[in-house]
Amino acid sequence: MVHVVDLGFVLVALALSAGGIVQGCIGFGMVVVAFPVLVMVEPALMPQTILVVSLPTTLVNAYKNRGEANYREVAWLSTGRIPGLVLGVLLVSRVDRSSLAIAGGLVVLVAVGLSLVAPSLRRNIPTMLTIGGVSALFGTSIGIGGPPLGLLYQHERGPRLRSTISLIMLTGAPVSLLLLAVAGQLHHADVATGAALAPFAVSGTMIAPRFAPWFDERMRKIILVLCASASIVAMAKVLLT
Repeated sequence: MVHVVDLGFVLVALALSAGGIVQGCIGFGMVVVAFPVLVMVEPALMPQTILVVSLPTTLVNAYKNRGEANYREVAWLSTGRIPGLVLGVLLVSRVDRSSLAIAGGLVVLVAVGLSLVAPSLRRNIPTMLTIGGVSALFGTSIGIGGPPLGLLYQHERGPRLRSTISLIMLTGAPVSLLLLAVAGQLHHADVATGAALAPFAVSGTMIAPRFAPWFDERMRKIILVLCASASIVAMAKVLLT
């Protein structure tokens, strides 16, 4: 049993392929790009099925962009993700998803606005622990964990950004799924659907290097647009359902 079949499956597969290209060029963005289609076709895909899809996608992305990551920063951000992961699982099981989407969308929109007028965030230990926690919280509860990391690295070079964010996401997705499974929030249909859709997202990631130079020249603008878009579509989902 899977969540989507026939035309719905095709639409979601195409959206994830396009999202895979963006994720391969930036390090995140697959869910942001695919989000409108996911919501219209089958909201049950979020976040469990998409977390399953993200596992092989992030693994491929991390391997293709290996060697450029700042491993000290990865360690601190991953440490900060631990409480965010736990809180995210608790929220999935106890808090209305609409409230989570509105809260997450507003926080990211405010962050985007501040980034336009304020200096870039310093990547010190308190900042990295906080951003890591927020990223894990959003990723586990609503399926969109990349924007906080993107805002933190918006001024970074393309190769370093892709490598660092991909590695952070790779360390987080398996733990999110494990905690969701333990909490009884991961079901066979989630895994089966994710496994069926994963090859399409991976295919997008595989061809992403062809587009990476174009993205690198416009990285900060693309990140800000993606982050704002993620917030808007997350909140729109609440208003339209």
